[in-house]
Amino acid sequence: MDMKNNIIMIQKTMVLAMSFLALVSCKSSLNNKNLVQEVKDYKNLSFIPLSPETVASFQNNIKSKQVLVEPDNFVWGLSVVKWEGKYHAYYSRWKKTYEHKGWMTHCEIAHAVSDNPAGPFEFVNVVLDAAKTSGWDVNNSHNPYAVVADGKICLYYIANDIKALLEKEKSSDPTDNWFDENRSEIRDSQRIGVAVANSPAGPFVRSENVVVAPDDVKFKKIAVNPAVIYKDKKYVMIMKGDDLKHEEPFRIQLVGTSMKPNGPFEFKKKPVYAEAQTEDASMWFDQVINKYYMVCHVMGKSELALFNSKDGFDWQQDERNIFMKKEFILSDGTLWKPKRVERPFVLTNEKGQPIMIYVAVYDNNVNGNIAIPIEYKN
Repeated sequence: MDMKNNIIMIQKTMVLAMSFLALVSCKSSLNNKNLVQEVKDYKNLSFIPLSPETVASFQNNIKSKQVLVEPDNFVWGLSVVKWEGKYHAYYSRWKKTYEHKGWMTHCEIAHAVSDNPAGPFEFVNVVLDAAKTSGWDVNNSHNPYAVVADGKICLYYIANDIKALLEKEKSSDPTDNWFDENRSEIRDSQRIGVAVANSPAGPFVRSENVVVAPDDVKFKKIAVNPAVIYKDKKYVMIMKGDDLKHEEPFRIQLVGTSMKPNGPFEFKKKPVYAEAQTEDASMWFDQVINKYYMVCHVMGKSELALFNSKDGFDWQQDERNIFMKKEFILSDGTLWKPKRVERPFVLTNEKGQPIMIYVAVYDNNVNGNIAIPIEYKN
């Protein structure tokens, strides 16, 4: 009888152990779903619905998982890199006292960290100030785009090269009124720079010179909104400038390459997309599909478009065409349509396949960033 009971107990123990191992294996599989799953196209790519609680958190300006907002600042657009197991976000912010227009003249770039790509992201430090005492970029730091290259973080950004304007106006300490009165000239002074660091918190060393400026041959007036990837020891950038063929501002995006993070970048004359104005590119290379991809805002459209390229230079609209609509179906079935959805940034896994999209959202008088997990349905 004792022998029989012992056998039964051993059998039960083995069943429990096997069940436990199966549960652990299942959880591990779920937790690493985005890391191990390979897809051959993005046809079945979808977005995990936001919860009503997440939307309420955003609209009440309360930071939470998937929501990056700040009580005293407007927050607009971010870029995320994975470094030693943690996720580091670089984002634009400026004091609410400057209103929304402050993005162009009073913005700084902050750094926050999370154990999870969806957040919540905890503020660490400011990596690029709005006002600087020296350099070409004495005013503003905006539109961050971070890329890891050769063990360093290269943080691309835009700033205003206004030294000549300040000298002309004989002003060394511009007032808010001065910024308002010269806004058009300041707009046309926007240029792209890069700051490089050995670790996520910096210090970041800014480029001595402008990295990308208008050449008046391929584009004019502005050089802004850089998106950069590092592949095969080469930096590939998509950026926005004004089209030469239009008297009024008409935004086009061009592709350029460089062997160094601070350039020079050689740009192709052919725009990524010439049929409409585009901006706010996010770019990546999918190692499984073996193509470059870009999500961007086609101005006047209610969705974010998806483009692809075999070589990084010649781009066409992907068969999916619309990457994401600028609206959100919530987990309770309701629809949320914010006033503005811009500045997409797509985070990929180690194989270059999308696992998260971050978007800048304005709604209910709140500016902030929202993280949306990506899944692939069979």
